[in-house]
Amino acid sequence: MDDRGSTLGPDPDLQAEGMQLGADPEMLELRAEAATGPAGQETQANAAALLEQRRQRRYLVRALLRSPTFMTGLIVVLFWVFMALFSQFVTQSPTAVDAMHTLAPPSAAHWFGTDDLGRDVLARTMAGARSVLVIAPLATLLALLWGGIIGLVAGFYRGITDEIIMRLIDVLLALPIIITSILILSLLGKGTAIIIIAIGALFTPVVSRTIRSAVIGEREREYVMAARLRGERSAFVMAREILPNITQPIIVEGTIRLGYAVFTAATLSFLGFGLAPPSPDWGLTIATERIFLQIAPWTVLFPAAALASLVVGVNLITDGLGRVFSK
Repeated sequence: MDDRGSTLGPDPDLQAEGMQLGADPEMLELRAEAATGPAGQETQANAAALLEQRRQRRYLVRALLRSPTFMTGLIVVLFWVFMALFSQFVTQSPTAVDAMHTLAPPSAAHWFGTDDLGRDVLARTMAGARSVLVIAPLATLLALLWGGIIGLVAGFYRGITDEIIMRLIDVLLALPIIITSILILSLLGKGTAIIIIAIGALFTPVVSRTIRSAVIGEREREYVMAARLRGERSAFVMAREILPNITQPIIVEGTIRLGYAVFTAATLSFLGFGLAPPSPDWGLTIATERIFLQIAPWTVLFPAAALASLVVGVNLITDGLGRVFSK
């Protein structure tokens, strides 16, 4: 019987061996547990792989925290997330009307001035983040879900399946995004849920192409071939073997699509296919106030600057992620 493990912790021999190899305490515990099991070598290999994954995650977190580009973008995005959630507690009501102070310039009472109805532009600018930070992330998640499924299937099976899917994707990519989205919204009607589905569907083809390319690069790796030799089903191989190893390109693609989704949602609102007044949505505000641009430019410039800052923040996060993942 093997007495190397005990309830008091790792055996001294194991601990000395681990110190010589430069192992940390987590590795000692995992090695001790592996040595006591009936399948010690396999368990030890799994434990080592798990520990390596933990180390890689810690390295990525530290690298991202040290990235000025990523941190700047994160601060900008978190600011708008905070305003979307709590702006009503730090500003005036975005729908409060003051007929005595219409189109008033920026002042101590109204830092960003007022619009044509006397509503506070600062309050409406801060609250305008709510709609876009609901629509854009959910649409991006839908695109990643649908595009991920299509990309996994096309990249894994290849052959005639890949050819059929990719030719359909090429057709969809040939359609202009804004025109297609307008057609979808004209057919299905307006509404937040419809906008989310429309934007998600429009971004699905490009997401599927990216994920397909990543899957093609992984499908011939040894771990995939080993899973096939074990007789694992294709769905299991795609979901449990390939998908965890392409998370980095998926994350980068997701942040890229998020920036485009923010811009697309604002564009649809500007064209009258988004939310209806009196919503403080940035695109809608720019559309309704643009007629006062020459006499009261603050009614348009501040919402436009807010929209631009959010898109830039998301792009900075994307750039930071790309630089860290490429190392």
